[in-house]
This record gives sequence, C-alpha cells and structure tokens, in this order.
Amino acid sequence: MTTLGPSLTITGDVTCQEDMTIHGTVKGTITMQQGTLVVAQTGTAEANVQGSTITVHGKVSGDLTATDKIELTDTATVSGTISAPSLLLREGAVFNGIIDMSVKKGGTIKPAAPKLTVVEPAAKAS
Repeated sequence: MTTLGPSLTITGDVTCQEDMTIHGTVKGTITMQQGTLVVAQTGTAEANVQGSTITVHGKVSGDLTATDKIELTDTATVSGTISAPSLLLREGAVFNGIIDMSVKKGGTIKPAAPKLTVVEPAAKAS
C-alpha cells in the first residue's frame, strides 16, 4: 500500500500497481493499474483518475473512470465526469458534473462525450 502524506504535492502523472491513499495533493493524472484508490478527507486530486475502485472522502476536480465502482462519501466534493458501472453517492457528498453508467462491471470504459441541451428562458409575464 502506498500513502501520500498530507504535506506532499505531486504534479504530473502517477501510475500505481497497488492500493494507494492520498492525504496530500496530486495535480495531473492518476492511473491505477491494480489496487484501490482512496482520496482521504485531507486529500485533493486535481486530476483525471482511472482505476478499478475509487473512494473519495476529500476533493477531486477532474474525471473519474472506474471499471468496478466509485464511492463518494459524506465528506466528498467532486466536480467532473464520473464513468463507472456502479456508483455509491452517500448523503452529504457534493457532486457537480456528469454521470455515465453505460458500461458493465469489469468492462472497458470510454468516457462519454457530454450531451448539452439548450434551454430557452421563459417569457416574462407583464
């Protein structure tokens, strides 16, 4: 298991083949070839993240892609696109973005392109 301490800031690409917990800050990309990623309550990831299982207690700004499951706990704050066959969003979690659950568990995930809809404002009553 790899632990990134709270005083550590990494800028760049992180590739890991074992469980990893982030208590500090990662800016860039995180690729979990094996193992589970945990972003601790004190952790921040300004990154696109790929892995099999991702659990967020802290803050993530970027796209999360998992082949098995993503969990946002009650202390999580996430903005970006979530792509996973299974998503657990606990009460209290803050999420702003797009959710794509179109892939079956254990499959290959390709993040979907965002679908935008234009909404015209209603005319004001006089």
